Amino acid sequence: MAGVASDVGKTTVATGLMACFRKKGLRVQGFKVGPDFLDPTYHSLVTQRASRNLDTWLMGEQGVLETFAHSTKDADIAVIEGVMGLFDGSSAKSDEQSSAEIARLLNTPVLLVLDVYALGRSAAALVAGCVHMGKGLRISGVILNRVGSQKHAQLCKDAIEHETKVPVLGWLPNNEQISLPSRHLGLFAADSSMDNKLKAIQQSVEKNVEIERVLALAKDAPPLEIQEQKSLQNGKEVKIGVAMDESFFFYYEDNFDILRALGAKLLFFSPCNDSALPEVDALLIGGGYPEINAQKLEENVSMRNAILKFIEQGGLVYAECGGLMYLGRTTSSTEGRVHYMVGALELDTRLTKELTLGYTELEGVMQSALSAKGEILKGHEFHYSKVADIDEDARFCYKVRKGRGIKDSMEGYLVYNTLASYTHLHFRGNLSFAQRLLKNASHKRD
Repeated sequence: MAGVASDVGKTTVATGLMACFRKKGLRVQGFKVGPDFLDPTYHSLVTQRASRNLDTWLMGEQGVLETFAHSTKDADIAVIEGVMGLFDGSSAKSDEQSSAEIARLLNTPVLLVLDVYALGRSAAALVAGCVHMGKGLRISGVILNRVGSQKHAQLCKDAIEHETKVPVLGWLPNNEQISLPSRHLGLFAADSSMDNKLKAIQQSVEKNVEIERVLALAKDAPPLEIQEQKSLQNGKEVKIGVAMDESFFFYYEDNFDILRALGAKLLFFSPCNDSALPEVDALLIGGGYPEINAQKLEENVSMRNAILKFIEQGGLVYAECGGLMYLGRTTSSTEGRVHYMVGALELDTRLTKELTLGYTELEGVMQSALSAKGEILKGHEFHYSKVADIDEDARFCYKVRKGRGIKDSMEGYLVYNTLASYTHLHFRGNLSFAQRLLKNASHKRD
């Protein structure tokens, strides 16, 4: 499912199709191209299976193939939601890190989602441009979004099919009832409160899209021959506490699978709602929306103190983005309201209206329990917060070769055995980091 641009309704259409397929009794595996954490929550909710990301920067081509093969072993159909426009990625002259790159790599048919609000015959030009530019791609169908009427849908359909010979397989109306809500980091994460909205989307897709023709396209996709993933070395069982609640939920499901394969037992806890940590050897505190729940996090003093004690006693902690904010001294809203956080890191953060977004590449400059000197890591950063104040003697584990980092092109704030970073890592492409985490958590316990 690819768009001609961002915000054309890819998530709405992809989620609706997944819901329709599941209603037919199919086991549906959802995927999202790129590093996004939010769109996959919709896939997971309607399929009742964890959606996966596919990103050649974060995972490498082999990592993408391995994740696809591993995740579809017991599925009947895979639906891959693209990112931005079909050809949008990290380069102006190639398809690197784009939906087109993933479609070629996996040899999948492509369904274009086209927002035709205020468009008529010109819709055909957009599809024709994608067909012309997408040499080697199988653009097999179009689904129209934000259609004004049946007459409008027919006009666009006739134009597209006449000019491009690409079939239009359905359309969705211009209706707020099937529009997904968003906020500063993208869509709202899906949860059970959206059941009625997702039901409306499913019903609209079922009514207006030729589901059987879409299924036929999927069945025509050629089989993939993917080399079996090497089994990961199992070590001693290590208990890792994972912060998971309304503030912290930006995690890749593959990362959990890899940690478990390496010997980890994951114990989930809530910095917002729990009063104490579980008995663990290490902590993982991912990104999310700590700024939205800052007061609740501040008021949970017992949890803040428990995490601070764990860190000061040398416990192994890895924190990303929102996790970095939470481990700092304070975080401030755009209006200047200050909330106290854990206080393990000698820094303060504040929310801004400026987005930091893009892929990152880090070079290790310090050896620690989690970092290795000379190691190259690939990740991405996505946040509106900034470090407003930081200790002059702060130690950093990485030099930023691509991206922004925390301060002065440095990344990975180190205190005791805690590493906090704005960069999000995918362990499929940074396996040595995950292995080091497990190894040193085990040693710390011993």
